[in-house]
Amino acid sequence: MKGRAARGAAEAQQPRPCDRYKHACAVCRGFVYLYGGHGSTTLRDFWRYHTVKNEWEMLDCSRDGPEELEEHSMVAYKGSLYIFGGMVDSAFTQAKTPLWIYDIDSARWTESCNEPAETESSAPANRKGHSAVVYHSSMYIYGGYFGIKGISQEFWEFHFDTRKWLCVSSPCHSSGPGARHGHSAVVYHTAMYLFGGLLGLTEQRDLWRWDFGSSSWSSIRTSQGPPPVVGHASIVCKDSMLIFGGGISNSSPYDDLWKYHFHTQTWK
Repeated sequence: MKGRAARGAAEAQQPRPCDRYKHACAVCRGFVYLYGGHGSTTLRDFWRYHTVKNEWEMLDCSRDGPEELEEHSMVAYKGSLYIFGGMVDSAFTQAKTPLWIYDIDSARWTESCNEPAETESSAPANRKGHSAVVYHSSMYIYGGYFGIKGISQEFWEFHFDTRKWLCVSSPCHSSGPGARHGHSAVVYHTAMYLFGGLLGLTEQRDLWRWDFGSSSWSSIRTSQGPPPVVGHASIVCKDSMLIFGGGISNSSPYDDLWKYHFHTQTWK
């Protein structure tokens, strides 16, 4: 019993992140990385979870790391983490492209400042509640909101090797998901699947597919599926997309788990 009590005391003393939401996570090399979010205030702490040891480790972000962020995104690619958006709205944040890159091997941050270009829309401005996915050697950002400036339907590509941004064109903006935030997005084979979120002031339950080969959107019609939802999470597991949680305004969050099978295009 003494050994068990000692282990319990040791676990209680181990560092771990505080309660939070609106944070971002990514998996790289068998570790889970977590940055920021909102607890009693907006946070800027950086953590790594060892899945084998079941231990948290707090990482240094004091030099060149991001500031306090919430509703940002984080993806992993070839040993680096890419954090985008989530800054507190101000004239300063709207004038810069908020992208930070963390090299895991050197444990160093760099801020990717957009190079001046002839057009003002050469790179995306700060936003929250967008989605970010990785396909081949690029990160794709969709939607989000700009605070008082409203909601975005912009679709951007960031090429990891050249560190250049490209505004992704589609045949017709009206044929896509439209301006929304709080949605989720995953990549399966040669397409990105986007689900739910807030379109205007209304939660959605629609499912969209972006084909990277033809650069076109298509709406996937299903008779069943999750209710309208915002703030949920989604991942790909084998040949399915799993969606968990979320909710609607002025209501308790859901604890539902839904599974969408890509080949049969059915929910359960």
